[in-house]
Formats: sequence, C-alpha cells, structure tokens
Amino acid sequence: MFRSRLLCLTVLAGVGLLTGCGEEKPPPPVKFGAAEPAGDKLGLQPEPGAAVALSKWPDACKLVTDAELRTFLPQSKSVQRKPVKVTILNFNPLADAAPGTTGDVPRGGCEFEFNLPGNGGDDVTNSNFTVTVTALADPALVGRKYREDKGKDGSEKGFKDLAGTWGAQDCYSVDGVLGAEVTCMQGPYEFELRGSSHAEGLVPQPGSDAKPSENLAAAAKRERLWMDKVLSQVARTVGARMS
Repeated sequence: MFRSRLLCLTVLAGVGLLTGCGEEKPPPPVKFGAAEPAGDKLGLQPEPGAAVALSKWPDACKLVTDAELRTFLPQSKSVQRKPVKVTILNFNPLADAAPGTTGDVPRGGCEFEFNLPGNGGDDVTNSNFTVTVTALADPALVGRKYREDKGKDGSEKGFKDLAGTWGAQDCYSVDGVLGAEVTCMQGPYEFELRGSSHAEGLVPQPGSDAKPSENLAAAAKRERLWMDKVLSQVARTVGARMS
C-alpha cells in the first residue's frame, strides 16, 4: 500500500488557498520482456583436460550490455557495473593445476545495478543482479565439477532443478539468505547468478500497519518474479555469449 501524501497543484493568487490537491500516484508497474542476446561469442576453446589461464578469462561486466538488459527490463535506467573479484582453486583432483590457472580474477564477477520504477527517482539504483564465472576449462572437467556441485546442493532446502529451461546447458537454484542462488553450466563455463529488487513498481511495499504475513508474502512474490522474469533472462543472455 502506498502512503498517501497531499500534492497541492494550484495556489489561488492573493487568497492563499490550496486547491487541486490529491493523492500521489503509485509508480508504473515494471514491464518484462524476453532476452535478445546480441553480443559476440567469447570464443574460448580450452585444451583437452586443461583449464584456461586466468589472464584470458572474460570481463564479467561485459557479459550483458545495456541494450541487452533493456530487452528484458525495458524501463531500466542508470545502469552501473561493479567488478567482483573471484578466487579460483584447482578443481581437478586428478592433476596439479597448471601455472596461471588458479588465483584471483579481478573481474571474474560483476554486479549490475540499475533503477526500475519507484523508490526515489531515475538516478536511484533499486535493483541488481550479479554474474560470476566460477570455472572455465575443458567441458569434460567443468561438467564433472558442475555435477558434483549439483549433487551436493541437491540436498539443500529449496533446491530446484531447472535443467535446460533457462537457455543454458543446465541450471539449478537453491534458496539462499538473500534470495535464490542459481548455478549454470554452458560448455566450458560454470557461472552463478543472484539478484534482488526493492522497486515498488515490481511489488508494492505493504504499509507500516501491515501484518508480518503480508510483508512475507510481498517478499516472496518479489523473489519469485525476479527469479522467473529476470535471472532466467540473464542466464539466456550470458549463456549465448558462452555457446
């Protein structure tokens, strides 16, 4: 429920009376679209049984362009990107890691922040998603790592097998403290997605007199929408670059 606030539109000259007052209108609802991947393919081809040198890893902040973002969130504005450092360990138990394939990748992940209708104007970032590349190697190695990760997470509360429904080769999600966390595999890549939004145009915030159950219901609806309408399209966009 939006809090009412009187907006005075006209002052009668010389009288000091206010007329034309009314309630503030709620922001327009958030619109959703479908992903239209347009970026170039990354084109990395790992050697059989080998991992790609970290120096060759892609910049995660370039995995979704502003134009691609607006295909599935056409009202997004004030897009900002914040690189996220990723630390890569040797995940091949059958061999020692080759030099340069383990360590820190300064731009291995990226948080995309932007504004959607509601909550303070066009320059406010009230929504986000993060893309993190967690493995880049021979698809056979990545596939084994992904299956191990999926097997471990399969016993977690809120696990959901998304299979290939999100456009990538395989994905699954697990309920996290701050919302669903998604892991996907696409060829030589494993990547993770998460995100959230508190834009009132997505789901109106219950009023200050709302019951706890109403707040929980609104939060759950917000999370479901972000998962189904946004993270799924991010996966399609990123997966297309990795194909």
